[in-house]
Amino acid sequence: MCTITLSYNENDQTASEKLAALLSTGLFVKVNQQEELDIDYSDASLYEDDPSLKLDKESYTPEELRTMLTNDLNQNFGVKNAL
Repeated sequence: MCTITLSYNENDQTASEKLAALLSTGLFVKVNQQEELDIDYSDASLYEDDPSLKLDKESYTPEELRTMLTNDLNQNFGVKNAL
């Protein structure tokens, strides 16, 4: 779990649309900076590797990574042409 802070012009329609698309993937959520997330950091499962995430090879080209990510977003979230 990590927190990513984005700054953008809320009056820029393109920026707002891209943020909406990013949030619609379900990979990210918008939180109020004043709110604290309810996360139990003592939960050991937060720090374990997921065996299903093992890669087939040691390194990938940017094109291969883009294809993998696009396929995952499409399969898991129904998001097409996200990148």
